[in-house]
Amino acid sequence: MPRNSLMIAWKPINELRNLETKMPASTSTTRKTPLALLRRPITLTICSYWMVFWLLNGLDKFLARTDLGLFQWWGNDRVEKFGMYFERLAFPEPMIWPTLVFAGVVELTLAAIFLNALKQLVRQLPGSVRLADLGVALSILCFMGFAIFDVIVGDRAELLEHSTYVGVLLISYLAMAAEVFFNHLQDQTSATRI
Repeated sequence: MPRNSLMIAWKPINELRNLETKMPASTSTTRKTPLALLRRPITLTICSYWMVFWLLNGLDKFLARTDLGLFQWWGNDRVEKFGMYFERLAFPEPMIWPTLVFAGVVELTLAAIFLNALKQLVRQLPGSVRLADLGVALSILCFMGFAIFDVIVGDRAELLEHSTYVGVLLISYLAMAAEVFFNHLQDQTSATRI
């Protein structure tokens, strides 16, 4: 397919994504419904899932094998795993904890991005879809970084897992884009009936 065809196919989707921030509040595409669930249930579900996913994974870096009183947080013993990785790479062992803290902070930051997207979505503020898109894009970059590390240390099981998450994130993005597209079509159809 020629490059111009790709640009022509992309242009309408990109314009639909921009509708949310360009159109005045009085137009039908930005009308407020009582619940965000009625207007963007797919985006709300996807943002909720990824927010909880990143929150729990980020906390796991700090809380693995910790007794929290009400329950024992088992999680994944990353210190042992990273000890093996760092031994293969001839990295000093004291670098394991700072590496895990960095990964945990990145994951908690991604959780915060999805939480902000959820708050904007529920409040029906403009830019919520763009923030969700940002969260998906940064999540893909994060998993790509994890996958590169997996290749370097030779952990094919983790590589398969992280690559699968990239695919799930791409499907998440397509589902949110389809929701925006179909909401726009619905608004256009209801506007022409009036």
